[in-house]
Amino acid sequence: MIGVLFWLAPILYLAGAVAAVGLPRGRLVSLLSTILGGCAAFGAGVGVVLGEPGPAATVGTGLLVGPLTIALDPLGAFFLAVLGLVSAAAGLYAVGGLAWHSGQWAPRFHLAVLDLLLVSLVVLVSASDAVLFLIAWETVAVLGYLAVNLDDREPGTAAAGYRMLALGEIGTVGVIGVFLFLGQAGNGLGFAALRSSAADLPPLVRDTVFVLALFGFGAKAGLLPLHLWVPGANAAARPHVAAVLSAVVEGMGLYGIIRVTVDLLGMGPVWWGLLALGLGAVTAFVGILHALVERDLKRLLAYSTIENDGLVVAAVGMALTYRAAGVTVLAAIAGLFALYHLLNHAVAKALLFLGAGAVDAAAGTRDLERLGGLVRRMPGSAALFLVGALAIAAVAPFAGYISEWSILETMLQSFALSSVLARLVVAFTGALLALTAAVAVTAFVRVYAVGFLAQPRSTGAARSREAPGAARASMGLLAVVSMGLGILPAFVVTALDHISPRLWGTSVVARVVPPLFTDQPGEYAPLVALGGGVFRGLPVNGLVIIPAPGLTTITSPTYLVLGEILLLGAALGAVRLISGRRVERRGPVWAGGIPQFTARMQYGAVAYSNPARLIFNGLYRSRAALVPIAAAARHGTGAIAYTQEVPPPLERVLDRPAGWIAREIARRSWVFQSGSVNQYVLYIFAMVLVILVLRAI
Repeated sequence: MIGVLFWLAPILYLAGAVAAVGLPRGRLVSLLSTILGGCAAFGAGVGVVLGEPGPAATVGTGLLVGPLTIALDPLGAFFLAVLGLVSAAAGLYAVGGLAWHSGQWAPRFHLAVLDLLLVSLVVLVSASDAVLFLIAWETVAVLGYLAVNLDDREPGTAAAGYRMLALGEIGTVGVIGVFLFLGQAGNGLGFAALRSSAADLPPLVRDTVFVLALFGFGAKAGLLPLHLWVPGANAAARPHVAAVLSAVVEGMGLYGIIRVTVDLLGMGPVWWGLLALGLGAVTAFVGILHALVERDLKRLLAYSTIENDGLVVAAVGMALTYRAAGVTVLAAIAGLFALYHLLNHAVAKALLFLGAGAVDAAAGTRDLERLGGLVRRMPGSAALFLVGALAIAAVAPFAGYISEWSILETMLQSFALSSVLARLVVAFTGALLALTAAVAVTAFVRVYAVGFLAQPRSTGAARSREAPGAARASMGLLAVVSMGLGILPAFVVTALDHISPRLWGTSVVARVVPPLFTDQPGEYAPLVALGGGVFRGLPVNGLVIIPAPGLTTITSPTYLVLGEILLLGAALGAVRLISGRRVERRGPVWAGGIPQFTARMQYGAVAYSNPARLIFNGLYRSRAALVPIAAAARHGTGAIAYTQEVPPPLERVLDRPAGWIAREIARRSWVFQSGSVNQYVLYIFAMVLVILVLRAI
């Protein structure tokens, strides 16, 4: 059954691509095929993660590279399940959203490209040899570029797509280098052969592979310094495409990092983990700082994606550090919660991008300074967006809280490391990630307060209307999943633990989820006797999560959630008790002498984030100016405009110099493009001669 679902997914995606360009009502058929293909991919992925055997196939090529192999293992199945869930929700949103966004259906070719992108993603996560992996990797890069650029509705789309493709290809150089170095042993390019021979490679080669993997796959994941494509591409893409880009395509960079550094390379030195930990923490902090001051809603969400991808890489780095130090249990726990957070982020971020699309279509703008009052005009979409915002900000009891708290909890166990330097690095990065979490809450309070509450600050916001039913249904699906991931973490941990033995060599579910509902309760026997045995039929050990059993320095996130609920309940009860004894009187509110409030008097996005901009201006390097519009008369009124520029991170020190160098190289190399056929034949002859000389050596 799992094999049928797996093969059905790409077939349905391909059918959707064909229907989009070949049938009279092909657009609707294409989207329905996308939804069904997503359901099939999700079912196949979940089945393999839970222990069902994965499908496998081999196609001979007759070439030196050997056969092309597909073999879906639990790690690939996890990413396949994420792909299926997000693509199904994106297709459902597009059924109601495409006509609503532009007044007409999207071009047929655009839907076909999206379906082909999904096919290539299925191949990528199931590829079991380097050649097929690289083919799928390049296909994803090209089709992702087309998915962004084929819908050129606003200025800057072409530049955003080109930057996405260019930086992705820079990363691809690193990815190719990874497999070239791994294949030096000559045992083949299959993952099994690469895995078995990696331990025999010289230390310098293994170190080179690790650095290339972090660089090459990091470009796709949006890690510093190759992150500059992420905000522009996500802002330019349609909402359902942006959801796939942020939740799945960028996640392929994380998949590549985990596949190579954890699975193929195996045990490495401590500095591998510390490098990944530091790079991930800095990326997360820089990403959320720029989300805090961004006005464009979709660009803000893209910066948040950079933050969360950095957090996942930091968790993987923490796991690698523990494994190198011989603390296998903590390594497996950190790795498990890295996958948990990746799942939480994919669901919440897809929900937020679809919600941002609904806001854009309803109000005609994504500028937070021009929004406001949407909670009254589109209450359903506003409520669903709030679920996503709370989840991505890691507010209990929503999904992001469990995984993010647990990652920080595992970092607090750094006293298990013997190296003083390692403990210092973990302490610094842990503090940085804690600050990142605090800034994330501030950023999404700003988004919701400025964008959805108060009064509308533009005509478009005042005239906004609710999203279509299909669009709300897709957001509702993701909101329910996100809440389930936060409320029932024991089920998620139990499922994800099936991946741990393959990656880390040990299962940790019995330690992370105390066995209260089982026949082997161990030290929890008194609790089982008090009533835990009543739930023995559930497919989990218990309902409590303990991120670092035996070492915990704070407490379980489950207990913190319960404590929060009890405190809120007590506070509400006290308020009701006090208010019940008071006489209610209604009258005019003192407004400081102002006869009437207007939208201009309330906090906007810029004003809300100004304190943070001033505190961290050494990192922002921002520029602000007051521009007089009308001079004030002696007893009259004047007007000024406040402008603020916050350049993208590293744009001045990296992007602009790199662009200037590229233009100079192009200008100076024009002499090689003479248009003479004879000269081009000479180039070919010289290249063949160089190849023959190198082979002779």
